[in-house]
Amino acid sequence: MFVLSLLLIVLTIIALIDVVGQPEPVVRNLPKIVWVLLIVFIPLIGVGLWFLLGKDWSNSRIRFPGRRPRSASRSSGSWGPAASLSPSPSQPDRAVSSTEEQLAALEREIQAAEDAERIRKLEAELARDDDRRDEPR
Repeated sequence: MFVLSLLLIVLTIIALIDVVGQPEPVVRNLPKIVWVLLIVFIPLIGVGLWFLLGKDWSNSRIRFPGRRPRSASRSSGSWGPAASLSPSPSQPDRAVSSTEEQLAALEREIQAAEDAERIRKLEAELARDDDRRDEPR
């Protein structure tokens, strides 16, 4: 009985630390203060609900050993660099940078297509002008 009580206390403390440590946009379904009150006043149910419904596991700082981020190489083992417990601080910057690079590449592609279309029209107009000049008068 003592072990179960100790386990509940430990889980409650872990859940409280986790709730307080999460940024507000990451917390799901209820505001942070409601989660804290739920965990404090109804520990067993509150802890379970927090880990099932409140915590956004996709943005968690904990990385599970079997999961690899998309940027990880396929040759790294399950306990390789992809399995670190905390992501590098530059990961969000890299994602934003990657998105900005993709948008810039898309804009360059659109500009190249517009330039090619404009060149095609100018060549067609030039060809018509040459045909008009070559016609006998």
